[in-house]
Amino acid sequence: MARNLIIGDIHGMYDRMISVLSASGFNPEEDNLYAVGDFCDRGPEPVRVLDYVMKLPHFLPVVGNHDMWLYDYLCRRRPEAIWLDPGNGGTVTYSEFEGLDKTKKAEIRDWLGSIPFIRTTEKYTILHAGPAANMKSLEGMTLAKAYRFKRFAGSYPQIVFDIVWDRNYIRSAINGLGQPFETDRTILCGHTPLRDVFRSEKFHITCIDTGSFVSGGCITVMDMDSGEFFFSN
Repeated sequence: MARNLIIGDIHGMYDRMISVLSASGFNPEEDNLYAVGDFCDRGPEPVRVLDYVMKLPHFLPVVGNHDMWLYDYLCRRRPEAIWLDPGNGGTVTYSEFEGLDKTKKAEIRDWLGSIPFIRTTEKYTILHAGPAANMKSLEGMTLAKAYRFKRFAGSYPQIVFDIVWDRNYIRSAINGLGQPFETDRTILCGHTPLRDVFRSEKFHITCIDTGSFVSGGCITVMDMDSGEFFFSN
């Protein structure tokens, strides 16, 4: 029977990605693999990561902020300064992509553009950073559609920034402060690297970004059916 798994931020860490998928018993031919975004930057093998996940028959990602920076570069053919800032780790990805041919770049660009910002299941809302008011307006919006809006209006819709960049909700949940988001689903997110998986029933949220690129960190996979967690070596 097919399982439903979700993987945290990968950030170019190919070996750790394979390690945690192996630990979870992931069957690429049968299992659905959801992802909270951020496939590139920081780690050493972003193209290898993308080559792997793009070939999976049942891969269901959402957009992360690092995916947006890469997509912007592939569309404009020049990188944004913020992407190459040492704090954001885009230099390795940029260097690898500069060596790719146009066909490969276009293939990855089109694949990234097809990814939505939100996915929902009966039990879960999957997004990158955290929930926001009116986020239902983003259901069905892909990165390509949001980018066309940006070209027309000069910036992405505010709701995009809220669910892809904003850490306020996860910080509130960690500190037990503020008002929980009203939802009948558990929010699964990444974006904020933590030492361990963070779960809050009160705030209806589980964060599975466990610092894939950090020395001593790992990549996490969660079995969405059983609630079991698996970790890379």
